[in-house]
Amino acid sequence: MTQITNTKKIVAGLMSLAMVFGAVVVPVSKADAQTTTTTTTTSTSATYTRDLTVGSRGADVTSLQAWLAAGGFLMVAPTGYYGPLTKAALASYQASVGITPAVGYFGPITRAYIATSGSVSVGTLPAGCSAGSMYSTTTGMPCTTTSAVPGCMAGAKFSSTTGQPCTGGTTTTTTTTTTLSGTDGNISDVNKLTQYNNEKVGEGQKDVKVLGFEVEASNDGDIGLKSLKLSFDPTGNATGDSDDLDDYIKSVKVWQGSTEIGSANVSDFSEDNNDLWTRTITLSNSVVRADKTEKFYVSVDAVRTFDSGDIDSDSWTVDVENIRFVDGSGVTTTETGYDLGGMDVAIDFVPFSQAANTKLKITKDSSSPKAGIVVIDESNNTDDVVLLKGKIEIEGTSDVTIDEFPVTLTTVGGASVTAVTGNLTLKIGNEEYSESVSISSALTGTVTFDNLDFDIDAGDTVEFTVMADINDIDAGTLDEGDTLLASVTATNRDYIDVEDEAGDQLELTSTFRTGTATGEALEFRTNGIKLTLEGTPSTSVAAGNGPDDDTGTFTIRFKVMAIGDTVYVSSLADAQLSGNTDGKTTVLVDRAGTAIVGGVSTVLTNITDTTKNAAGLYEIQEGQSETFELTTSVQLPAAGTSGLYRAVLGGVRWTTDATDATPSNSYTSNLDSFKTSYISLN
Repeated sequence: MTQITNTKKIVAGLMSLAMVFGAVVVPVSKADAQTTTTTTTTSTSATYTRDLTVGSRGADVTSLQAWLAAGGFLMVAPTGYYGPLTKAALASYQASVGITPAVGYFGPITRAYIATSGSVSVGTLPAGCSAGSMYSTTTGMPCTTTSAVPGCMAGAKFSSTTGQPCTGGTTTTTTTTTTLSGTDGNISDVNKLTQYNNEKVGEGQKDVKVLGFEVEASNDGDIGLKSLKLSFDPTGNATGDSDDLDDYIKSVKVWQGSTEIGSANVSDFSEDNNDLWTRTITLSNSVVRADKTEKFYVSVDAVRTFDSGDIDSDSWTVDVENIRFVDGSGVTTTETGYDLGGMDVAIDFVPFSQAANTKLKITKDSSSPKAGIVVIDESNNTDDVVLLKGKIEIEGTSDVTIDEFPVTLTTVGGASVTAVTGNLTLKIGNEEYSESVSISSALTGTVTFDNLDFDIDAGDTVEFTVMADINDIDAGTLDEGDTLLASVTATNRDYIDVEDEAGDQLELTSTFRTGTATGEALEFRTNGIKLTLEGTPSTSVAAGNGPDDDTGTFTIRFKVMAIGDTVYVSSLADAQLSGNTDGKTTVLVDRAGTAIVGGVSTVLTNITDTTKNAAGLYEIQEGQSETFELTTSVQLPAAGTSGLYRAVLGGVRWTTDATDATPSNSYTSNLDSFKTSYISLN
């Protein structure tokens, strides 16, 4: 018992003695001693311009003390006051390099030695350690080297508790050095980056930058940023909004460029009586070189969900109150000027979909079928007839899931939509979904594909196709010439069930849902014709001898293909104000948009085969094509006064009856490009 008591007294005495020199000496366990602490140390060559001795004060004294501590000559933290300990430490250095007399006076000879032979160490030390300290005042861990043997004090040869030698198993604290040039570096400016204002922070989002600023160093030297004080202010919140920061965010990070240099959890912040939330965040490895500017950012990680009552009228701002930095001489300064303390950058806490800026855009694909005849089977359904092709684009940063997708069907000629088709198929990406059609008493209606569970990644575009199974003619519900059109209307778009990653529906506004896809009417027949434009319609002008007497010639060349049967095309042509005359190919002429027929004559020529049958019809065998040319003449002044004129193909009459001299089947589909350009007639 006596031995233990004496040991405790010895330890207590050593600890008291160590306190005189600014350090706490504690026994270190073997487990603790095996831990290697890595610290970042910033060093710079010191510059001195005056003699120093006992009683001197100033930044140069602080620099000298830090320099001596780094060399192991001074065992206390720099104070800026030149006292007996500093004098003794300097005398030890002078003796080590042969300066005589080694009396601890800092004069020209010693200044010259130090200016050319060393560096002063400033920066980050292990927790509780200051320059010159042997042990941490908070953890008891060694600040330089530690013995791995229990009961060993600094400098001891044997453990006071085990008797083992203290020479083995030491762990050395390593340092990573970053050089700060110059001794008088300062902050010369701090500017808020205006592009960060009212940034949207959505539920569950991470690393959302809400504030940015620039720090410029003076040309006197580099600076190392040690910390900054951050504040969040809910002033302006409505009464029902929460003023608790942890109802909005979980953590904060500070970045220098793209490198994270500091962070803090919301639980680390303090709230004052005015609900201002503040935290001083320690920064690591942050240097701004002399006369250079660096960009810094503050980002937040949001909580998983917001209370809707907290974000309907909230008004939070974020600010940097001050920045602490160190210069090359080891002097630490707190900067509060420039834009610091007055940035007050607004933050907008919003639902996830708004922050992710997720948008759904519907468009029709260029390969979607054009209006025309689709040949169907007379006695069996014709399946998978493509009605519409489109695209779904997802903009923003959130993936989405589509669960319902409505499509509108419209028929012309049919008794109802169901009379034309009984089944509709939707293909999105590589997935296919089918729905029965039950629109039996209307010419238009909507089919909704549900339970799709189809995912689309943020930024992706997927194609979709709408296909129908067309009823046969023999069923008696579909007649030759009935049409069907598929579309995704604005109303359909609003009823698409689409959720973002947070499980929220995209809002029903034009900001988040845009576009439509409208197909063209497809005409269903067991036989028919298909027109294809040949080349570019041409024009010419024959000038008259006076005003308003020009003659314009307009030529449109096209191919006619027979589908499903041998067909017959009328050889006659005429001009009309609109429509397509029975038994003829019709041209429509207009003067700057106003239809005319006076002074207009037109002729249809079969360039492939000029032979006509007894009824005056051109015969085209099934699957064959023949080329026709429609030539139209417009004569002024019978056609009108001078102006801009053009000709448009209005329609072609055809039949499968070789004896029908006035065919009544009219082809008028997809003729938008069958027209000439405008020409001037005078």
